[in-house]
Amino acid sequence: MAMIVSGENIAMTREISEFLAYVGTERGFSPKTIAAYSYDLGKFSAFAAQELGEGYKAEDITPYCIRAYLCFLAEKGYQKCNVAITRGRKLATIKSFFKFLTAEGRVKTNPADQVRMPKPLDKELSYLSQQELKRLLKAVESNATKYFKRRDTALITLLLGMGLRLSEVVELNVGDVNFDDNVIKVIRKGRQERILPANDEVIATLKYYLRARQNPGSKEPLFLSKRRQRIDTGTVWYLVKKYLMKAQIEKSRLSPHTLRHTFATILLRQGENLLTIKELLSHRSLKTTERYLHVVNEDLRYAVNKIDLSAN
Repeated sequence: MAMIVSGENIAMTREISEFLAYVGTERGFSPKTIAAYSYDLGKFSAFAAQELGEGYKAEDITPYCIRAYLCFLAEKGYQKCNVAITRGRKLATIKSFFKFLTAEGRVKTNPADQVRMPKPLDKELSYLSQQELKRLLKAVESNATKYFKRRDTALITLLLGMGLRLSEVVELNVGDVNFDDNVIKVIRKGRQERILPANDEVIATLKYYLRARQNPGSKEPLFLSKRRQRIDTGTVWYLVKKYLMKAQIEKSRLSPHTLRHTFATILLRQGENLLTIKELLSHRSLKTTERYLHVVNEDLRYAVNKIDLSAN
Protein backbone atom coordinates (compact mmCIF):
# COMPACT_ATOMS: atom_id res chain seq x y z
CA MET A 1 0.00 0.00 0.00
CA ALA A 2 1.41 3.38 -0.96
CA MET A 3 2.04 5.74 1.89
CA ILE A 4 2.22 9.51 1.60
CA VAL A 5 3.78 11.23 4.55
CA SER A 6 3.86 14.97 5.10
CA GLY A 7 7.45 16.08 4.69
CA GLU A 8 8.20 13.09 2.41
CA ASN A 9 10.62 11.16 4.62
CA ILE A 10 11.60 8.50 2.08
CA ALA A 11 13.07 6.04 4.60
CA MET A 12 10.03 6.13 6.87
CA THR A 13 7.66 6.00 3.92
CA ARG A 14 9.31 2.79 2.73
CA GLU A 15 9.31 1.19 6.20
CA ILE A 16 5.68 2.09 6.82
CA SER A 17 4.71 0.66 3.43
CA GLU A 18 6.53 -2.59 4.22
CA PHE A 19 4.81 -2.79 7.59
CA LEU A 20 1.38 -2.29 5.99
CA ALA A 21 2.16 -5.00 3.45
CA TYR A 22 3.17 -7.30 6.30
CA VAL A 23 -0.01 -6.85 8.33
CA GLY A 24 -2.06 -7.26 5.16
CA THR A 25 -0.44 -10.44 3.83
CA GLU A 26 1.08 -12.14 6.88
CA ARG A 27 -1.39 -11.09 9.57
CA GLY A 28 -4.49 -11.02 7.38
CA PHE A 29 -5.71 -7.63 8.59
CA SER A 30 -8.73 -6.15 6.82
CA PRO A 31 -8.38 -3.23 4.35
CA LYS A 32 -10.22 -1.04 6.86
CA THR A 33 -7.67 -1.80 9.60
CA ILE A 34 -4.74 -1.29 7.21
CA ALA A 35 -6.17 2.09 6.17
CA ALA A 36 -6.42 3.10 9.85
CA TYR A 37 -2.80 1.99 10.44
CA SER A 38 -1.70 3.95 7.38
CA TYR A 39 -3.43 7.11 8.58
CA ASP A 40 -2.11 6.83 12.16
CA LEU A 41 1.49 6.18 11.11
CA GLY A 42 1.37 8.95 8.51
CA LYS A 43 0.30 11.48 11.13
CA PHE A 44 2.92 10.25 13.60
CA SER A 45 5.64 10.41 10.95
CA ALA A 46 4.66 13.99 10.09
CA PHE A 47 4.81 14.95 13.77
CA ALA A 48 8.22 13.29 14.18
CA ALA A 49 9.51 15.23 11.15
CA GLN A 50 8.54 18.46 12.86
CA GLU A 51 10.23 17.39 16.08
CA LEU A 52 13.38 15.76 14.69
CA GLY A 53 13.82 17.26 11.23
CA GLU A 54 12.83 15.97 7.79
CA GLY A 55 15.75 13.56 7.47
CA TYR A 56 15.12 11.60 10.68
CA LYS A 57 15.29 7.79 10.76
CA ALA A 58 13.22 5.26 12.65
CA GLU A 59 16.13 4.67 15.02
CA ASP A 60 15.97 8.37 16.00
CA ILE A 61 12.50 7.95 17.53
CA THR A 62 12.65 7.98 21.34
CA PRO A 63 10.06 7.27 24.03
CA TYR A 64 10.06 11.03 24.69
CA CYS A 65 9.08 11.72 21.06
CA ILE A 66 6.17 9.26 21.28
CA ARG A 67 4.99 10.74 24.60
CA ALA A 68 5.17 14.22 23.08
CA TYR A 69 2.96 13.04 20.23
CA LEU A 70 0.39 11.61 22.66
CA CYS A 71 0.39 14.90 24.59
CA PHE A 72 -0.20 16.76 21.33
CA LEU A 73 -3.15 14.48 20.52
CA ALA A 74 -4.59 14.92 24.03
CA GLU A 75 -4.30 18.72 24.07
CA LYS A 76 -4.99 19.63 20.46
CA GLY A 77 -5.01 16.83 17.89
CA TYR A 78 -5.33 17.40 14.15
CA GLN A 79 -9.03 18.23 14.13
CA LYS A 80 -9.92 17.90 17.81
CA CYS A 81 -8.31 16.56 20.97
CA ASN A 82 -8.28 12.78 21.21
CA VAL A 83 -9.80 10.90 24.13
CA ALA A 84 -7.73 8.27 25.92
CA ILE A 85 -9.17 5.31 24.05
CA THR A 86 -8.33 6.95 20.68
CA ARG A 87 -4.79 7.80 21.82
CA GLY A 88 -4.44 4.22 23.02
CA ARG A 89 -5.38 2.89 19.58
CA LYS A 90 -2.84 5.17 17.90
CA LEU A 91 -0.15 4.14 20.39
CA ALA A 92 -0.96 0.47 19.76
CA THR A 93 -0.33 1.08 16.06
CA ILE A 94 3.04 2.70 16.81
CA LYS A 95 3.96 -0.17 19.12
CA SER A 96 3.12 -2.73 16.43
CA PHE A 97 5.10 -0.79 13.83
CA PHE A 98 8.25 -0.67 15.95
CA LYS A 99 7.82 -4.29 16.99
CA PHE A 100 7.94 -5.12 13.29
CA LEU A 101 11.04 -2.96 12.75
CA THR A 102 12.74 -4.59 15.75
CA ALA A 103 12.01 -8.09 14.45
CA GLU A 104 13.39 -7.06 11.04
CA GLY A 105 16.56 -5.69 12.62
CA ARG A 106 15.86 -2.11 11.48
CA VAL A 107 16.01 -0.76 15.05
CA LYS A 108 17.72 -2.22 18.10
CA THR A 109 14.94 -1.62 20.60
CA ASN A 110 11.27 -0.71 20.49
CA PRO A 111 10.97 2.84 21.88
CA ALA A 112 7.22 2.43 22.31
CA ASP A 113 7.73 -0.36 24.87
CA GLN A 114 8.58 2.31 27.44
CA VAL A 115 5.38 4.28 26.80
CA ARG A 116 2.34 3.34 28.85
CA MET A 117 -1.08 3.07 27.29
CA PRO A 118 -3.37 6.00 28.17
CA LYS A 119 -5.87 4.93 30.80
CA PRO A 120 -9.44 5.71 29.79
CA LEU A 121 -11.99 6.78 32.34
CA ASP A 122 -14.25 3.96 33.39
CA LYS A 123 -17.61 4.32 31.67
CA GLU A 124 -20.81 2.56 32.57
CA LEU A 125 -21.74 0.04 29.90
CA SER A 126 -24.91 0.76 27.98
CA TYR A 127 -27.16 -2.30 27.74
CA LEU A 128 -30.86 -3.12 27.55
CA SER A 129 -32.99 -4.76 30.20
CA GLN A 130 -35.12 -7.75 29.22
CA GLN A 131 -38.16 -5.48 29.04
CA GLU A 132 -36.32 -2.96 26.84
CA LEU A 133 -35.14 -5.80 24.58
CA LYS A 134 -38.75 -6.85 23.99
CA ARG A 135 -39.77 -3.23 23.33
CA LEU A 136 -37.01 -2.95 20.73
CA LEU A 137 -38.17 -6.06 18.89
CA LYS A 138 -41.76 -4.83 19.01
CA ALA A 139 -40.63 -1.47 17.64
CA VAL A 140 -39.12 -3.22 14.62
CA GLU A 141 -42.33 -5.17 14.10
CA SER A 142 -44.47 -2.03 14.34
CA ASN A 143 -42.33 0.49 12.47
CA ALA A 144 -40.37 -1.33 9.75
CA THR A 145 -41.70 -0.87 6.24
CA LYS A 146 -43.40 -3.89 4.67
CA TYR A 147 -40.50 -4.35 2.24
CA PHE A 148 -37.79 -4.32 4.93
CA LYS A 149 -39.62 -5.84 7.91
CA ARG A 150 -38.18 -9.34 7.43
CA ARG A 151 -34.65 -8.00 6.92
CA ASP A 152 -34.72 -5.61 9.86
CA THR A 153 -36.25 -8.18 12.21
CA ALA A 154 -33.55 -10.71 11.28
CA LEU A 155 -30.83 -8.07 11.62
CA ILE A 156 -31.83 -6.82 15.07
CA THR A 157 -32.50 -10.38 16.31
CA LEU A 158 -29.05 -11.45 15.11
CA LEU A 159 -27.32 -8.54 16.87
CA LEU A 160 -29.16 -9.27 20.12
CA GLY A 161 -28.86 -13.05 19.89
CA MET A 162 -25.17 -13.34 18.94
CA GLY A 163 -23.49 -10.14 20.10
CA LEU A 164 -21.73 -9.56 16.78
CA ARG A 165 -19.84 -6.40 15.90
CA LEU A 166 -21.09 -4.15 13.10
CA SER A 167 -18.22 -5.11 10.79
CA GLU A 168 -18.91 -8.80 11.38
CA VAL A 169 -22.60 -8.50 10.53
CA VAL A 170 -22.16 -6.61 7.25
CA GLU A 171 -19.54 -9.10 6.01
CA LEU A 172 -21.83 -12.12 6.40
CA ASN A 173 -22.82 -14.02 3.28
CA VAL A 174 -25.83 -16.27 2.82
CA GLY A 175 -23.59 -19.34 2.76
CA ASP A 176 -22.13 -18.48 6.17
CA VAL A 177 -25.39 -19.58 7.82
CA ASN A 178 -25.68 -23.33 8.39
CA PHE A 179 -29.38 -23.91 8.94
CA ASP A 180 -28.91 -27.63 9.60
CA ASP A 181 -26.52 -27.21 12.52
CA ASN A 182 -27.72 -23.78 13.74
CA VAL A 183 -24.27 -22.20 13.43
CA ILE A 184 -22.93 -19.15 11.61
CA LYS A 185 -19.41 -18.60 10.26
CA VAL A 186 -18.16 -15.18 11.34
CA ILE A 187 -15.01 -13.30 10.28
CA ARG A 188 -13.73 -11.80 13.50
CA LYS A 189 -10.91 -9.34 14.21
CA GLY A 190 -7.66 -10.29 12.50
CA ARG A 191 -9.66 -12.00 9.73
CA GLN A 192 -10.07 -15.09 11.89
CA GLU A 193 -12.93 -17.42 11.02
CA ARG A 194 -15.11 -18.58 13.89
CA ILE A 195 -18.07 -20.96 13.84
CA LEU A 196 -20.55 -19.67 16.41
CA PRO A 197 -23.78 -21.24 17.68
CA ALA A 198 -26.96 -19.36 16.78
CA ASN A 199 -30.10 -19.08 18.87
CA ASP A 200 -33.19 -20.84 17.44
CA GLU A 201 -34.97 -17.49 17.09
CA VAL A 202 -32.01 -16.06 15.15
CA ILE A 203 -32.14 -18.99 12.72
CA ALA A 204 -35.92 -18.74 12.38
CA THR A 205 -35.89 -15.01 11.52
CA LEU A 206 -33.07 -15.53 9.02
CA LYS A 207 -34.99 -18.36 7.32
CA TYR A 208 -38.09 -16.19 7.10
CA TYR A 209 -36.09 -13.28 5.68
CA LEU A 210 -34.25 -15.36 3.07
CA ARG A 211 -37.50 -17.01 1.95
CA ALA A 212 -38.37 -13.70 0.33
CA ARG A 213 -34.99 -13.46 -1.45
CA GLN A 214 -35.83 -16.06 -4.13
CA ASN A 215 -33.04 -18.61 -3.63
CA PRO A 216 -30.02 -16.32 -3.14
CA GLY A 217 -26.56 -17.76 -3.90
CA SER A 218 -24.24 -18.73 -1.07
CA LYS A 219 -21.78 -15.95 -1.98
CA GLU A 220 -24.45 -13.23 -1.92
CA PRO A 221 -24.48 -10.80 1.04
CA LEU A 222 -26.73 -11.94 3.86
CA PHE A 223 -28.16 -8.46 4.37
CA LEU A 224 -28.96 -6.25 1.38
CA SER A 225 -29.54 -2.50 1.15
CA LYS A 226 -32.49 -1.01 -0.71
CA ARG A 227 -30.23 -0.88 -3.78
CA ARG A 228 -29.71 -4.64 -3.55
CA GLN A 229 -26.08 -4.17 -2.53
CA ARG A 230 -24.31 -5.38 0.62
CA ILE A 231 -25.60 -3.35 3.54
CA ASP A 232 -22.96 -1.06 5.07
CA THR A 233 -22.13 -0.25 8.68
CA GLY A 234 -23.62 3.24 8.42
CA THR A 235 -27.01 1.83 7.43
CA VAL A 236 -26.99 -0.72 10.26
CA TRP A 237 -26.03 2.03 12.72
CA TYR A 238 -28.94 4.16 11.47
CA LEU A 239 -31.43 1.30 11.72
CA VAL A 240 -30.43 0.37 15.27
CA LYS A 241 -30.66 3.99 16.44
CA LYS A 242 -33.99 4.41 14.64
CA TYR A 243 -35.63 1.42 16.31
CA LEU A 244 -34.17 2.25 19.74
CA MET A 245 -35.75 5.69 19.39
CA LYS A 246 -39.07 4.19 18.24
CA ALA A 247 -38.98 1.92 21.31
CA GLN A 248 -38.53 5.04 23.46
CA ILE A 249 -35.37 3.67 25.01
CA GLU A 250 -33.37 6.53 26.46
CA LYS A 251 -29.85 5.82 27.63
CA SER A 252 -26.48 7.49 27.19
CA ARG A 253 -24.25 6.24 24.35
CA LEU A 254 -26.88 4.14 22.57
CA SER A 255 -25.37 2.40 19.54
CA PRO A 256 -25.22 -1.03 17.86
CA HIS A 257 -22.62 -1.92 20.50
CA THR A 258 -25.41 -1.54 23.07
CA LEU A 259 -26.91 -4.73 21.63
CA ARG A 260 -23.55 -6.51 21.95
CA HIS A 261 -23.38 -5.44 25.61
CA THR A 262 -26.97 -6.63 26.07
CA PHE A 263 -26.06 -10.08 24.71
CA ALA A 264 -23.17 -10.43 27.17
CA THR A 265 -25.17 -9.09 30.10
CA ILE A 266 -28.04 -11.52 29.53
CA LEU A 267 -25.63 -14.46 29.38
CA LEU A 268 -23.95 -13.40 32.61
CA ARG A 269 -27.28 -12.97 34.40
CA GLN A 270 -28.27 -16.45 33.22
CA GLY A 271 -25.24 -17.82 35.05
CA GLU A 272 -22.86 -18.40 32.14
CA ASN A 273 -19.20 -18.27 33.12
CA LEU A 274 -16.87 -15.53 31.92
CA LEU A 275 -14.72 -17.85 29.80
CA THR A 276 -17.76 -18.91 27.75
CA ILE A 277 -18.80 -15.29 27.22
CA LYS A 278 -15.22 -14.37 26.33
CA GLU A 279 -15.19 -17.01 23.58
CA LEU A 280 -18.59 -15.99 22.21
CA LEU A 281 -17.54 -12.33 22.04
CA SER A 282 -14.04 -13.21 20.82
CA HIS A 283 -12.36 -11.02 23.42
CA ARG A 284 -8.59 -11.32 23.42
CA SER A 285 -8.34 -10.71 27.15
CA LEU A 286 -10.55 -11.92 29.99
CA LYS A 287 -10.17 -8.45 31.49
CA THR A 288 -12.35 -7.05 28.72
CA THR A 289 -15.09 -9.54 29.54
CA GLU A 290 -14.82 -8.77 33.26
CA ARG A 291 -16.35 -5.35 32.60
CA TYR A 292 -19.75 -7.06 32.67
CA LEU A 293 -19.30 -8.25 36.25
CA HIS A 294 -20.43 -4.87 37.58
CA VAL A 295 -23.90 -5.63 36.23
CA VAL A 296 -24.17 -8.76 38.35
CA ASN A 297 -22.72 -6.89 41.32
CA GLU A 298 -25.50 -4.31 40.95
CA ASP A 299 -28.09 -7.12 40.92
CA LEU A 300 -26.58 -8.60 44.09
CA ARG A 301 -26.55 -5.21 45.82
CA TYR A 302 -30.20 -4.67 44.89
CA ALA A 303 -31.13 -8.13 46.20
CA VAL A 304 -29.32 -7.58 49.50
CA ASN A 305 -30.93 -4.15 49.99
CA LYS A 306 -34.37 -5.75 49.60
CA ILE A 307 -33.84 -7.86 52.75
CA ASP A 308 -35.97 -6.49 55.58
CA LEU A 309 -34.07 -6.77 58.85
CA SER A 310 -36.16 -4.31 60.81
CA ALA A 311 -37.68 -5.39 64.12
CA ASN A 312 -41.09 -4.04 63.14
